[in-house]
Amino acid sequence: MTTAASLSPRLRRLWALLRDRPAITTSDIHTANRRLGAPKRTTARADADILCRAGLLVEHGPTDGRWYEPASGTAQ
Repeated sequence: MTTAASLSPRLRRLWALLRDRPAITTSDIHTANRRLGAPKRTTARADADILCRAGLLVEHGPTDGRWYEPASGTAQ
């Protein structure tokens, strides 16, 4: 099971860039990832899944229009 404490250093930096946003898309994750040196869009989708499993993001919308928001109590 993935937890917030078990995230890789890159995912922790990614979360620090995203956690204050009210809504997050894979495009937002992709843009932040490019700043962290992970330019692939598939990485953004995988990262979103990991952050959801860690309880940091909540997934919304259909597969082709998905967006995320920070889980209650995770934004700082």
